[in-house]
Amino acid sequence: FRLYEVTAKAIKKVDCRIRVGGPSTSKNKWLTEFISFCDSNNIPCDFISTHHYPGDAFGNSFMSFDRIKGMMKALSESKGENLTETNTKLFYRKDFCSSIPKGVLTEQLQKSRKEVGDRPLFYTEWNSLAVCGAPIHDEKYSAAFIIKTVMDLKNQADVYSFWCFSDLFEETFFLMQPFHGGFGLMTVDGIPKPNFWAFKMLSQLLPQRIETASSGNDDVEYAVFTDGDKMQILLYAQSMNPDKDEEYSVELETDKVFKGVTVQIIDDLHCNPKALWKEMGSKQNLKPTEAAEIKSKTKLTEEPVSFSICGDKTVIKTTLKTNDVKLYTLN
Repeated sequence: FRLYEVTAKAIKKVDCRIRVGGPSTSKNKWLTEFISFCDSNNIPCDFISTHHYPGDAFGNSFMSFDRIKGMMKALSESKGENLTETNTKLFYRKDFCSSIPKGVLTEQLQKSRKEVGDRPLFYTEWNSLAVCGAPIHDEKYSAAFIIKTVMDLKNQADVYSFWCFSDLFEETFFLMQPFHGGFGLMTVDGIPKPNFWAFKMLSQLLPQRIETASSGNDDVEYAVFTDGDKMQILLYAQSMNPDKDEEYSVELETDKVFKGVTVQIIDDLHCNPKALWKEMGSKQNLKPTEAAEIKSKTKLTEEPVSFSICGDKTVIKTTLKTNDVKLYTLN
């Protein structure tokens, strides 16, 4: 807090228009204490900032030093494994993911919002799991988690910044294998992962969200958007259990007749570069031509959908599996 006081006052002395805030903590920590400190000492604070991950709800106290020490021990005991395999074996726990309550980031955010009141609240780091080396970061699991989390936000945070853009970052050590479970939206070769395409979907949503009767945390959830003429239905079957693989039959019905329907999909067959990489032999190093091939074959695409008109309604029948995401656009 003393460091923040000195820093904030120095910055404001240079230019009072520069926005300064904190405490820049992980796990939503010290928010009320920080606010109290700033208010009591007349210290400038333009916003409150913190980070969170699903596991924070359990009070996870894993430290970077423990990670490095554990990695060195695991490497000394590994038998023919590469660094990525050892890292995943050491830190990734499927059972832990399954035990995390669905929608937990929204619950944490709501608690923080109550603590900070109407002050600007910035989340400058979040992801589906705070473990670099978790395979789910490279799979549709992460895409469905992003869609679910952002749909539940409903403007409760002023900034909500995903961690991070690329698997190329230096926080602990570099893992250069494609699809090593890094935090990024793109691999070390710049190949967009399913989570990248989830944000692409979100960027395409029409400006007005329609209130629906859908309850939170169902096996299959949806959100509806319109611009007055077109309609979009975002359909997702998010689950925290990486092993869950159920199929759901869904019927979508609108109260308006549309002339055409298209869909964009993130599932096992669409926007799944990891699967194509495995088909190519799970190479540790991709040639530029191979990376380009994976990129070109795993883009988010739009395709026509069959539908029916029943009176004054448009009806779409579909199926989706656990952690699939579909964006329907009705014209």
